[in-house]
Amino acid sequence: MSCRHVLAALLLAAVPLSPATAGPPSTADFLRRAEYERVEISPDGTALAIAYRKDDGTVITVLDRASKQALAQIDPGRRGEVTALAWLGPRQLVIAANRSVGPFHSPIVQPAMYLLNLADKHPKVLPANFLDTIEGDDHHVLALGCSEFSEEGDCRYSVQRLDIDHLSRDGEKLATAPLGDARFLIDHAGKVRFAWGWSNTGRSRLFVRDDADHWTVVNDSDASHLSVVPVGMARDDKSAYLIAERTDGPDAIERYDLATGRRSELLRDAVSDPLSIIFSLDGKEPIGAWFGPGRPEPRYWDAASEDAKWRRALDKAFPDSMASVVSRSDDGSIMVVLTHGDRDDGSYYLFDRAAHKVSLLFHARPWLDPAQMAPVRPFAFTARDGLALHGFVTRPRGAASPGPTVVMVHGGPYYVSDDWSFDPETQLLAANGYNVVRVNFRGSAGFGRHFVELGYRQWGAAMQDDVTDATRWAIAQGIADPRRICIYGGSYGGYAALMGAAREPRLYRCAIGLAGVYDLSKMCRWGDIHRSDYGMHYLDMVLGRDKAALLARSPSTLAGAITIPVLLAHGTMDGRVPMQHAKAMQSALKKAGHPAQFVSYDWEGHGLSDPKDEQDFYGRLLAFLQSNLSAPAP
Repeated sequence: MSCRHVLAALLLAAVPLSPATAGPPSTADFLRRAEYERVEISPDGTALAIAYRKDDGTVITVLDRASKQALAQIDPGRRGEVTALAWLGPRQLVIAANRSVGPFHSPIVQPAMYLLNLADKHPKVLPANFLDTIEGDDHHVLALGCSEFSEEGDCRYSVQRLDIDHLSRDGEKLATAPLGDARFLIDHAGKVRFAWGWSNTGRSRLFVRDDADHWTVVNDSDASHLSVVPVGMARDDKSAYLIAERTDGPDAIERYDLATGRRSELLRDAVSDPLSIIFSLDGKEPIGAWFGPGRPEPRYWDAASEDAKWRRALDKAFPDSMASVVSRSDDGSIMVVLTHGDRDDGSYYLFDRAAHKVSLLFHARPWLDPAQMAPVRPFAFTARDGLALHGFVTRPRGAASPGPTVVMVHGGPYYVSDDWSFDPETQLLAANGYNVVRVNFRGSAGFGRHFVELGYRQWGAAMQDDVTDATRWAIAQGIADPRRICIYGGSYGGYAALMGAAREPRLYRCAIGLAGVYDLSKMCRWGDIHRSDYGMHYLDMVLGRDKAALLARSPSTLAGAITIPVLLAHGTMDGRVPMQHAKAMQSALKKAGHPAQFVSYDWEGHGLSDPKDEQDFYGRLLAFLQSNLSAPAP
């Protein structure tokens, strides 16, 4: 049936988001992990496999869709996490899970793969190197093997097809990667079609494989100076879809013809990279992508296709969210739809195409009411050197006049970005009365390779200027009270917060750094990045080796210029940015006569994982902001 005949039904049947709440959410409510994480419907549409939080781990329960009775359950164990969930026929589930072990709050995991038959009491353990299932084949899975090594010492994986009824037997080898540490794309028939990966010097290569087991280079960044990765196969397996970088401007989506090797551009935005791929309703092939520096917008290369019409119907049924089909029955009559947006971390619906009905299954965070959350508004402005920049501002509900503001700087800093989606940190701050300003400074992801490279070797320089310019934009727009602004971030964001305090002492009232880098000259000696060839290549590329320049752009060197209150927080087991950075910063500020508030968290790594530590840190953060922003500066 054409989608236009059921659009009205979708609009009428979509359940409004109104989870029950008992008053304003608490800090713990914002920090609490989502309760529901994954939902997969069985191929025959009769059962739902649901991954959800229970105590300190994730468990899976399989429900009969009609009776809602439990058919099976699997628990990976204490602190267990489910990383993948897929049906293998109507009565079996493939589950990827792991458990955090030891006293560490940062994840140190034991991975495991399970095959759960609903008729059996206990699941089978699959090889830990599980790769994928095969469409239409309920008796085999694909796994990785390592029998060869590349010149750089990386494993050259082989793909093997295993019989699930005889897992002790060696599988049939289907292909061996032409490069080390490769990733694979499998077509609908279970054939290995693409392999790609990166070398220790950041060299990116993509290969395609023909039916005679010959690998051909599609892209080599040593020649093109660009990266190209595959994102899906066409329904007929005759072509594939690629995301390809461009020398200037955003990435493009291309179609690759397997018979001729011809690449043709399908979609490209003037500002934004493809943010995520949109698949057909049956999940078999890409049909479009989400684009946008602000609120994402869907675009399709064949807007007149039936799939695109159905997708637009779903978008209209959920106008305040991004909707995606995450699971479907084999005949396409029943689908699981996930919606999410700036005020909703995710809601799962069951879409019955035959009955023209959409019904709510559950909200990912049922204790948070989207109506009580603050809207996230995109903004754009021009940096001091003329570069176009984009970001997001979130104001407390009902705010109209300039108010206390937190400039929150994302980590990374490269190939990471802020976006329009629900962010617990942002909502927590807004709920406590603060405007939140986030900017995608040069170096951030989402705007093409050239935009990322504009941030190379710009720590404390042009990247910092972008943050400063975004702060001044918020003042000029009547959003931020110029006398009540603090700057906060984690990892690189912690670095930027302390550099902002050093470079702009009159702009900010306070600065907060979580797991921050504070001495750039030590990046080649402290932490784990420098311990690999790729890590050293990365540091040379983004920071350089000029020690004098690195020291001049290090907050610990500039401690004498930091006169505003500072809060530092760090995990004692941080391997990426060791606590030596925070200790050095603390010592430098004390020596300069402006001691910082300092808190360390035992067994935590790069960031915070333990709920008790999160509760403690954000309690300190809110108290620190209150003490510094409650009244305008004299």
